[in-house]
Amino acid sequence: VQVRPTLESNSMIVLFSHIRTGKWSSIMPLNLAETFGFSEPIRAIPIVEPDASHTVGLVAAPREPHTPLVQALLDEAMALADDFRRQR
Repeated sequence: VQVRPTLESNSMIVLFSHIRTGKWSSIMPLNLAETFGFSEPIRAIPIVEPDASHTVGLVAAPREPHTPLVQALLDEAMALADDFRRQR
């Protein structure tokens, strides 16, 4: 399949607004599209292949102590990383 993009945006709201006209299509996370609400003529087609994954990093300034919000984020990220490692 060869694609020819005719619209680019960093706003999912703008993309979804174009999709709602029935004349456009886009690739976006299903849960985000569901948040905006489906109505005719919109439908979701799952992309199942190829299976793609991305490594995500978290960077914080090396300060002690961190602000409570940054520390909570770091703690949660570490807990999620530990859970992920155990599942593999």
